Amino acid sequence: MSSLTEEFRRRSGGWRRFTLYLMLLVGLAVVAYLGRESERLQSLPSLDRQIIEWGIALAWFLVGALLVNQLRRTVNAMASRHPSADIRVLSVVNRALSAVGYAFVLVIGLNLLQVKVGSILVGGAVTGVIVGVGAQSTLANLIAGLVLFAVRPFQLGEYVSFRTYLFGGVEYSGTVVDVNWYHTILEEGGVRRVLPNASVVSSAITVGAREGNKLCTVPLPYAISFRDFEAKMSEMTGGRAVLAIKEFSADTYTVQVEIPADLDLEVVREAIAVFRAQG
Repeated sequence: MSSLTEEFRRRSGGWRRFTLYLMLLVGLAVVAYLGRESERLQSLPSLDRQIIEWGIALAWFLVGALLVNQLRRTVNAMASRHPSADIRVLSVVNRALSAVGYAFVLVIGLNLLQVKVGSILVGGAVTGVIVGVGAQSTLANLIAGLVLFAVRPFQLGEYVSFRTYLFGGVEYSGTVVDVNWYHTILEEGGVRRVLPNASVVSSAITVGAREGNKLCTVPLPYAISFRDFEAKMSEMTGGRAVLAIKEFSADTYTVQVEIPADLDLEVVREAIAVFRAQG
């Protein structure tokens, strides 16, 4: 009971520090803005007023950046208390928090310097549209990478298979060795496959196949009995094949075949050829 109470105190303490730094950041922005707009400052000579405004803006940039950094450190400290925390997700949260925080500091600082932020944002939006159209594929993979980090449909070290229309019907399998912002990397039998994250997100994913085994899906006509095909595969692989029905269509049904890595997928073709010859 005492350990649970101590854990609750640590977590609540982290959130209290996070809330405190966030309130300080917002409060400092309000104070800086009110100080620049104060009547006393406006009554000073132009040169003196500009010096003070630049001083307020500089102080805001320095203290604001320190507070954003403290917010990021607080989040890291809270995440470090969870051994199961994914380092990739933590990296995404850190970057997002830093981007939002520093952008807030920059916008407020420019406003304190009486820079027209609206015109900058409009120009940036137009430029962003142009760059976005030119880098559509890159952005799609980056966004897909964020989805994979957040949802985590598979973990590093798991043996998975990806099947999508983007691969032309080919199924790629292997052990997941890396998932970065742009690619998912599989490795099998000394061969590395680098798959774009956008195609991975749109794939049908099979997770948990025995590591080192080969997977393939076979459409069979209803005239071929699943039990007969399973028996033939067992005969040709020495009982080492594992079969399962995956889906049904109008004229065929799909069977997933899993065989050991030391066997060639040619045995699957040979088994199908036997039944076609009989038909």
